[in-house]
Amino acid sequence: MISFPIYGFVDQARGSTWHAYKSREVYVTVLHSSETYVCGAIALAQSILQTNSTKDLVLLADDSISPKSLGGLKAAGWKIKLIKRIRSPHAKKGAYNEYNYSKLRIWQLIEYAKVMFIDADLLVLKNLDEFFSYPQLSAVGNDRYMFNSGLMLIEPSQCMFNNLMKNIYTLGSYNGGDQGFLNEAFTWWHRFPSKVNHLKVFQDPNNPSRKIKENLHTIHYLGLKPWVCYKDYDCNWDMMDRRRYASDSAHKKWWEVYDTLPSTLKPFCGLTKKMDGRIHKWRGIAKRAGFRDQHWKIKVKDRRRTLHMMLPTF
Repeated sequence: MISFPIYGFVDQARGSTWHAYKSREVYVTVLHSSETYVCGAIALAQSILQTNSTKDLVLLADDSISPKSLGGLKAAGWKIKLIKRIRSPHAKKGAYNEYNYSKLRIWQLIEYAKVMFIDADLLVLKNLDEFFSYPQLSAVGNDRYMFNSGLMLIEPSQCMFNNLMKNIYTLGSYNGGDQGFLNEAFTWWHRFPSKVNHLKVFQDPNNPSRKIKENLHTIHYLGLKPWVCYKDYDCNWDMMDRRRYASDSAHKKWWEVYDTLPSTLKPFCGLTKKMDGRIHKWRGIAKRAGFRDQHWKIKVKDRRRTLHMMLPTF
């Protein structure tokens, strides 16, 4: 096991400090604590590349990501940097956001002038390169006053990183994770148009149409992620507390990108028996509840149900 200094990076391929880049601007995502979002990161890279972006793609990963998964992520187009994750002092032990402060390491990418951070549960539909012209910190509003940290434009600085780390114990976080903390740290921020980070959420839980808007630059897949559902429909429909996140048209967009992946990368989005069992369970609950959208009646044709999840060797 390689050990990493708390403020340092090690290039996964070279085992040394890495500074090569083709541009001064970069798209970045972060994976930590588990491999749950490996599939999402692979699809995210594919979606960015399909927009003919001229920027680098860099993925920050901690030691929870296996060598096989790192190989798949590299094959998808990411340059890998290994990091030591950062725990949120405001999150409960074992919570989903316990190590979300690892996102702060994007400020350490000082070989770049600007970083567009994108969470691995987003899909890029249109080229975002023009938005690198915005200053730090630019993001889309989560409501009237706060921004959503799932997509942010920042300017790397070791000094800024050190200052953020210095304040993680004194600045609060309304949600225990990075979004609450960063809204405290950057009370003055610049607003991207909402189409740059379109949150997949609908106010009317019983509206069956749920068609996404035209001319979106990204879709942010809140709720259950597409790769943990069947290709046939968005399984957020099956759960009463998740139905506001359901959209078959947004779901279809994600799977269209999946279908363009090389055959060697599709197994990283495999369906395990446990995942299949969970969907089957909630389809039954939706049927007994008599949900009027009747997604539970759909005859599932997703071939992943008949395939075992076996990862390729890289």
